[in-house]
Amino acid sequence: MLKADHAYYLKLGRGGEWANDAIATGRARIGWKSTPLDQIVNGRWGVIKKALAKEAKTKGAGTTDANALQLFCTSTPGDVWITFHGSKLWWARVKGPVKEDSISKYRDLVDGWHDNSEKGEALLANQIPGSIAQLQGFRGTICRVREREALLRLLSGERSPEYLDLARSKRDLVAAMGRAITRLHWKDFEILVDLVFRQSGWRRISRVGEQMRSVDLELKEPITGDQYQVQVKSRATKATVEACKKEFGATEFRKFYFFVHSPDAALCKVGNDLNDESFEVILPERLAEMVVDGGLTTWLLDKIS
Repeated sequence: MLKADHAYYLKLGRGGEWANDAIATGRARIGWKSTPLDQIVNGRWGVIKKALAKEAKTKGAGTTDANALQLFCTSTPGDVWITFHGSKLWWARVKGPVKEDSISKYRDLVDGWHDNSEKGEALLANQIPGSIAQLQGFRGTICRVREREALLRLLSGERSPEYLDLARSKRDLVAAMGRAITRLHWKDFEILVDLVFRQSGWRRISRVGEQMRSVDLELKEPITGDQYQVQVKSRATKATVEACKKEFGATEFRKFYFFVHSPDAALCKVGNDLNDESFEVILPERLAEMVVDGGLTTWLLDKIS
């Protein structure tokens, strides 16, 4: 796992005004425009604290401000710094002395800002632990990241013990769900497929079981207006699916879904290979995931009890 002595959050300017430049140039920028650079470089923290205390509008704010500035200026490459920009979490390590240009004071970075974990996973702000994501609302410039271990796991691309436990439980549930689906009566299987789409907000524009050649459902995705056709089979062979795929014409329909809960051995082996942008085979394992994600576990339990 990635190592760090400390972890800190840094806001790159008021409202993130320096974020684009900082990320592009590989710099960590700060304000403190009134504090002379030579005082920082020479470590005159007593003088700096007194000056910032006089500038502060509230009691104690100057000391807090000075402590944050000192923390940033004395941080080593052993520390990790994070910020948020473009709906992502970015992280870096600072190096070298504090400098100043026409924009602000800044420190160079070891190897720039990163928006991926060490394993290459995107660090999307809406997919990280809440204890870290909430730092986006911090009103100051700098603060310590209290959940350091959680952050380091995230940056390393590792999962928490709680995540691993839940993921294992979900895999077991999905596997059991796949076995349960094969016990459904064909009519209940059609209803289940219909419910999966409805739980996702799609609207049915034809009735289940309506007499249409090779089609059991026609659906409309309400946001885009795209229309889809669905065939539901309790049993099917590879040849059956290939014939259905050949017959399907995209025309006004964006895609055709072929659901089967008891495929033959050949179809199990090559089912996913038949998929493309306009045609997709949904085998029991994939449908089981949809059932769990759609909150239909109780419905299925009632059908197989």
